[in-house]
Amino acid sequence: MAQQKIRVILDRILHFGGFGCTDTERLLFELVEGELDPETQKKLERHMSDCPPCLRYVESYRKTIKLTHVHGLPETEMPPALEEKLRQFIQQNPDLHP
Repeated sequence: MAQQKIRVILDRILHFGGFGCTDTERLLFELVEGELDPETQKKLERHMSDCPPCLRYVESYRKTIKLTHVHGLPETEMPPALEEKLRQFIQQNPDLHP
């Protein structure tokens, strides 16, 4: 039992050829959208099977997306005058965007 716990902890830290918590965060969008290649998907799923915090994190993200679709406001077009002001602001402040 203690050896299994040590193995899980080391696996999370060293990843042993798999993925860890930082990979789950980095690949979250692609994971939820189903855009990962099968090998990457399998590695993340294996990590999450031994990492309840990552599993909860991914499930929370999925729930957030679902609730946003159900309860969010519909998209509306930006008024042209506002769009032009925004465009001018961005052009005048190049240090604010990448």
